[in-house]
Amino acid sequence: MLTNVSRRSRYRVVPLLLGAWLLGSVVACGAPEPPSTRLAVLPASSLTDAANALAEAYSDATGATVDSSFGSSSSLARQIRDGAPADVFISASTDWISELQAGRATRGQPVVIAQGELLVVAQQESRLSAPDLHALLANLQPGDTIAIADPGVPAGEYARKALESVGLTEEYAPHLVGLSNVRAVLRAVELGEAHAGFVYGTDASAARVRILFPIDSSTHPPIRYQAAIVAQSLDPMAAQQFLDYLASDEARQQLLALGFSMPSGS
Repeated sequence: MLTNVSRRSRYRVVPLLLGAWLLGSVVACGAPEPPSTRLAVLPASSLTDAANALAEAYSDATGATVDSSFGSSSSLARQIRDGAPADVFISASTDWISELQAGRATRGQPVVIAQGELLVVAQQESRLSAPDLHALLANLQPGDTIAIADPGVPAGEYARKALESVGLTEEYAPHLVGLSNVRAVLRAVELGEAHAGFVYGTDASAARVRILFPIDSSTHPPIRYQAAIVAQSLDPMAAQQFLDYLASDEARQQLLALGFSMPSGS
């Protein structure tokens, strides 16, 4: 069952910018009027604030209703594969989009909408201080825990790749505690239930945690958020218009303002 449904958020963008995007897209597509429909969008949980902001902006500009149901990219992809009703999927990993493409569970070409970074964070009052993974390991005491998203969840996979790349997988294993998604990791650190955790930069900026250090991006695959139309969409034309919006300059400006970056060349 899809959970954590959210239609509106506290974030807003300038209506004139979105109006300009909408006018341009209507002219380009030859459509007589903007969409007025209901879209089911499944974004990765690390996109909670951004997806809510984009959904509200799109709704204000077009009259469409965007219902967003959040979860880990892996769980959302499995739900789509199992036939869950949805129009657009936004994943924190291109791997899950590729898997759905291979199973013909998406249609058309996916779009990379943003890029992120991976950080290690601690509770604000934590005694921990370190510039990298090696130094953090040296500061850990028996029983200290590091929260990490479960296997298959993109944030967890990026973190495990980083540990593997620097040769610390076995050394960190006794300290790692798996959680269902990156937002659960963030909450565990914020509440002091874990001494540190692997999260995205955009998550850290929205919580009461202290950034210890960024993970070297060369130690893991690029963190790219990719959106695709679900093959079972009941309104693929409306889904395509929303996908076009996610790739627009206006949407990218909003994502940049929320701390995301854009892939080089985009």
